Amino acid sequence: MGLDNRDYARDEPLSPWEQHLRERDRQPLSMTAKLIIVNVAVFVIAMLITGGKTGGVVFEWFGLPVEALQKPWQWYRFLTYGFLHSFSSILHLAFNMMALFFLGQSVERRMGRMEYLRFYLVAVVVSGVFGAIGYWIGGATNVNIVGASGAVVAITILFACYFPNQEILLMMVLPVKAWVLAAIVVGSNLYQSMVPAANGAQEATAFTVHLAGAAFAFLYYFQHWNLGWLNVARFKNPLNKSLRRNRLKLHDPDQKMQRQSEEVDEILAKIHRSGEESLTRAERRALEKYSRAKREKRGES
Repeated sequence: MGLDNRDYARDEPLSPWEQHLRERDRQPLSMTAKLIIVNVAVFVIAMLITGGKTGGVVFEWFGLPVEALQKPWQWYRFLTYGFLHSFSSILHLAFNMMALFFLGQSVERRMGRMEYLRFYLVAVVVSGVFGAIGYWIGGATNVNIVGASGAVVAITILFACYFPNQEILLMMVLPVKAWVLAAIVVGSNLYQSMVPAANGAQEATAFTVHLAGAAFAFLYYFQHWNLGWLNVARFKNPLNKSLRRNRLKLHDPDQKMQRQSEEVDEILAKIHRSGEESLTRAERRALEKYSRAKREKRGES
């Protein structure tokens, strides 16, 4: 009888939360880090392609002009604009990515990786839509919106909702509570949106993007929204029903375990956010099934 087979040498069963932490620790990069890398990479690539000219071909194809509201074939721009940043000042990119780095990771841990990603991308779209509407109402039709500011403001507001009393160094110097930072962000954008800008509606309506991101974050938090329904893997194509019915199904346990792990991440984030009593019966079953599968997998190895 080997040492590994003795009772005192066996691993104690892990709780679902411990399993979640262990799985999370195996992830080499957070979703926040990946978003920062993508934004910086796009910035460098766009600069190389355009030669540092903000009005180059990349901005013409993937920026968000106001007329995109009336052109459904260009609605992809409501997402792509959020990964472009102006070359006129690198601070545009730097401030957005610094805020995302310092605030986004805590929000990601609270929400779960995939829900965090869905929230960020939806915030980009919502901010772009209302930003374009704001420019259109303001009479500025020659504007090309770029930048992740709307989504970053949304992350900032959600951080303040989750951790209102967490101290943050404003401008890397002044310590303030997170709720104070949120009030400053919203208040300054409201004020500046109402003050006539030097070049008219074009600048004044720019703050609509930020305010739309803030409003989306507040609604998400206070309405207890969950964007899990945006998981495209759950959608089925009705045109392929007959093909799927006759197709030989291959069992891929690793892929199935990965899907279950992502679902459990969201359930555990919900427990952390709203307590265990908030779980539905289906979510409890999913948690128990995942825990049982992990124990069986350890037993096989």
